[in-house]
Amino acid sequence: MEPDLLSLLSAWLGQETEPGRHEALLERLGRDPEFRRAFVAEVRMLGMLKVVQAPEPRWLRLEDELGWSTSGSSMPEPLEDLVMSRLDHVPRSRPAGRVRPRWAIAAAAAIVLATLAATVAVFNPRPKGPTQGRVADVPRYPRVDTSTGLAMVIRLDGVSWEPASEPHPAEGDVLAAGRLRIGSGRALLSMLTGVVLDVEGPADLELLDSGRVYCRRGRIRARVPAGAEGFLVLGPSSAVVDLGTEFGLNVEPEGKLRGEIFQGKLEAALLSESGTPQRSFFLDAAQAPSRKAFEINARAGSIEAVATSGDFIKASHPASPSLDLDAGYVEAVRKSGPWGYWRFDSLEGGSIPNDVPGRPALRAAGPIRLGAAPDGNRWAEFRRTDGSQYLELDQPWRPTWRMGFAIEFWCLSESIGHESLVGLVTPKDTDHHVFLMELTSRNRLTMHKPASVRLLHRWPSGWEAGDNAYSHSPYVPYRWHHIVGQVNRDRIELFLDGDLSAALSIRPEHSDVACQLLLGRLSTRPGSGLSIDRPFVGRLDEVALYERPLSPEEIRDHSRRRAGDSHPR
Repeated sequence: MEPDLLSLLSAWLGQETEPGRHEALLERLGRDPEFRRAFVAEVRMLGMLKVVQAPEPRWLRLEDELGWSTSGSSMPEPLEDLVMSRLDHVPRSRPAGRVRPRWAIAAAAAIVLATLAATVAVFNPRPKGPTQGRVADVPRYPRVDTSTGLAMVIRLDGVSWEPASEPHPAEGDVLAAGRLRIGSGRALLSMLTGVVLDVEGPADLELLDSGRVYCRRGRIRARVPAGAEGFLVLGPSSAVVDLGTEFGLNVEPEGKLRGEIFQGKLEAALLSESGTPQRSFFLDAAQAPSRKAFEINARAGSIEAVATSGDFIKASHPASPSLDLDAGYVEAVRKSGPWGYWRFDSLEGGSIPNDVPGRPALRAAGPIRLGAAPDGNRWAEFRRTDGSQYLELDQPWRPTWRMGFAIEFWCLSESIGHESLVGLVTPKDTDHHVFLMELTSRNRLTMHKPASVRLLHRWPSGWEAGDNAYSHSPYVPYRWHHIVGQVNRDRIELFLDGDLSAALSIRPEHSDVACQLLLGRLSTRPGSGLSIDRPFVGRLDEVALYERPLSPEEIRDHSRRRAGDSHPR
């Protein structure tokens, strides 16, 4: 996007400009038809996005019942004419010495705002048009915190970004609101809500907020997990809202959109010029094949069922890497004197033996299995097929509160989600925790920092409130992370990949109470739901339990004993 257009849009959103800059922009807007059309197109797109941002798909139901948008365009004259007619009445100069908080173009944009009934709080445009070749000194992609970020790059396969002169993200980077242009290749993205997007170039995708993206062109496939329903994909004069689905979309440059549903349900709509749903279409994967695919043609003003086809991109399921530890790792852990140490070398009779002689095993519930690396190291695999699986210590364990204790392990998750890793529960077989480590995602029911490791302390035990510590850096799906959570006398400490990531003071008053140690699930209670199961999907390995807190030097040493780690930590 050229600088003048960017400045004009920034001013329209209320940002101040340099003295004299506003008059020059107004003058160009009045004399340059192409520049004016580009500005109007961006404003119209912003208005359309606001109109369809309802968190639930009621706007489509209302359109079906009331026919409120079937009359076509609601604008009595072209949007460009409205902008220019307003400009004719905008003063071109300001009295000397007078300072205005908003400049003249805000007044011109007011008529656009009223006409579209919309404004957008976050807009982060990127430069327009691809450039060939690579630039030697491309700035590094900015670090984005998960509290404000929207998505994460999980995997890049042969991706070329456009324009090449811009900083572009790498695997593991968190993305803010803004525009992504892919010239070629495939990118696997995950919204911090857990919605997974496969995107194939050439593609032009804009992240709007945690529940909406705008696709100008490209091929995408969306997988929406339970709890993230209502995810909205917008296109030129089109919108597709998820009702718990997996679906594919092919968006052509001229605005034609083809879609197909693979699982669940969705609702699609053709939008009028003002962004309201004009014609809508409901699809259910359980219905006849003739109702699984649709096409939206903005130029023809149509939305209709079409035959299914095989030209949608396939879902990506990246291969998880092995956990390759150096020869000294096991001895380093043993030297630290764990109370219990489970290496997952065998699963005979449904139990994981304890490496410490005379200490209890971990009992497996559900279809947990062991995976293995070429070097012989093994780990526990928690599959997506069964949320009732967990590992449980054979006998109660009493935390050493006065001195402190530590729980150490390696984990690899297969998605961004709200998933339980390790918990101490009392009474047994309840959801009352005194200590819990879990992964988080963004959802409407909690205030947790998303895509983070959470360490929770509660005293007395319970199922609500408590002391929370969150990792400074996010966890990355399909990447092994070394995690240590511990009580260190009067504070809790969380270490991620060898570094102290968070610490928080706690009240030191505790009583000697027996706890149930659980791995991979929030509780043993049957059923599902955020307060019941939070099943982990991925791999766990090298679990160690200590009756004292570990030193930062010990933790750092253990974390660095991974061989062949190709990912920076």
